[in-house]
Amino acid sequence: MERGTVKTRDTSMLASRVCSAMVLFAGVALAASVSAAAVDPPLIEAVKRQDAEAVKRLLGDGVEVDGRQPDGATALHWAVYREDLETVDLLLRAGASVDAVNRLGATPLWLAAGNGDAAAIARLLAAGANPNVALVEGETPVMTAARSGTAEGVRLLVEAGADVHARETSREQTALMWAVTQGQHQAVQVLLDAGADVEARSKVRPRLVYDVSSNAAVFDQGVIENLGGFTPLLFAARHGDVESARLLLAAGADVDNPAANGTSPLVVATHSGHTAFAVLLLAEGAEPDAIGAGYTALHAAVLRGDLTTVEALLARGADPNIRLEKGTPLRRTSEDWALRASYVSATPFWLAASFREPAIMRALAAAGADPTLTTTEVWRGVVERAGGVGPARVVGGFVTPLMAALRGSSDRGRFFLFNPDRVVEEQHALEAVMVAVELGADLEAADYSGTAVLHDAASRNLPSVVRFLADRGAVLDVKNGRGRTPLQLAVAASRRPRIVNVGTEWTGETAVDVLRELGAKESSR
Repeated sequence: MERGTVKTRDTSMLASRVCSAMVLFAGVALAASVSAAAVDPPLIEAVKRQDAEAVKRLLGDGVEVDGRQPDGATALHWAVYREDLETVDLLLRAGASVDAVNRLGATPLWLAAGNGDAAAIARLLAAGANPNVALVEGETPVMTAARSGTAEGVRLLVEAGADVHARETSREQTALMWAVTQGQHQAVQVLLDAGADVEARSKVRPRLVYDVSSNAAVFDQGVIENLGGFTPLLFAARHGDVESARLLLAAGADVDNPAANGTSPLVVATHSGHTAFAVLLLAEGAEPDAIGAGYTALHAAVLRGDLTTVEALLARGADPNIRLEKGTPLRRTSEDWALRASYVSATPFWLAASFREPAIMRALAAAGADPTLTTTEVWRGVVERAGGVGPARVVGGFVTPLMAALRGSSDRGRFFLFNPDRVVEEQHALEAVMVAVELGADLEAADYSGTAVLHDAASRNLPSVVRFLADRGAVLDVKNGRGRTPLQLAVAASRRPRIVNVGTEWTGETAVDVLRELGAKESSR
């Protein structure tokens, strides 16, 4: 019998087990199955039926108490699995081997731990069961008990000599990490009382990820980044488990101890959307500007549109003008929320403008954010970065927050089957543009290509934004780097095929209409 976390009704044998119990990073269970023999030993059959009288009769007749199924399971495995304590007692008195293992290395004690059955754990330990017999992947009973949430079982195992520092072999994770990941607070406390290492790290492993920094590789190349290296507090941060965090911090956990890639617990919590956890860490003295991973908690809070966390960070002295050093990898835990490589050098205010978050923009400005800081020139053409021949081509840089507000990044790295509604998007753009102008944005600033904000509004056919900018003094006939005016760009855009959502039509006033009404010139001459 090979037993897992879910009980089956298979009349032949049980066959599944958890592969490294949630594996903490992935939360995926791996089942392994083996066909049973046509006929199991009679004692095992009686135990499976929970036929106590048949078990007594067979034991009285001198049947082999440790008879096995093909996978190595004994009657004691099955009695523990069934949580049949009466039969467990009968088998133990008959001399059943408490440390018998099936082909996966599972002992009856491991099954009891998986069930969260403290009574069975106590009986097996009293009968001499070894608390440190591990599965083939290194999972020990105390790890399993920590995951299943039987704090009493964990205590019994620890008192019997279970190694609280033991690690499974796949991710090198400890019982404390598993207890934290599953939110088993009582088990966490028992392990801490037993001296479990609060700064133990999971396995550090290199991985090829897509990433871009100021001196990055070409687009079709990745970089090697160390992943893993999570402490129990980092696991708690990922899951937003405030109670576990309190226990860990009280036990001496370093509030700023980062993962292998430099991500601090505060950044992990914020990026995962756990505001209460982030607030707790700040109250415990977490560094608000930790940027080991290339971005700070403030960048992450803006990314998620989390005004509460933004305000908490600012209240603790977070720098509202700190620049993003690199985007988040393509493959990460919070894939739904991504800081693109194109945001490199952006300030939190710039991001708030790009995500069209007026309230956050105002909060940042009140804390000293400079509404005029642009992105810097950090991206160049593929040819140059590959070291090949041909002219270098600047593909980014010098974009103001006002431009970012107009251009928008509403998806935040998340996948959408259809584009957002045009009318709604225009309204959001207008709101963000109005706030940026209110806070002192330069209407005439141009990006790397000589494009000013009015060019953007015209080419994107945002008539309400065009009118607002013109009313605020934007030059109607300003030329971009190619000598083209806003009206020329608006006319050209009106002639391009439009890809819109099903059922959405572009109706009403256009940017062309507004510019002509305001007296914009048809020619750049």
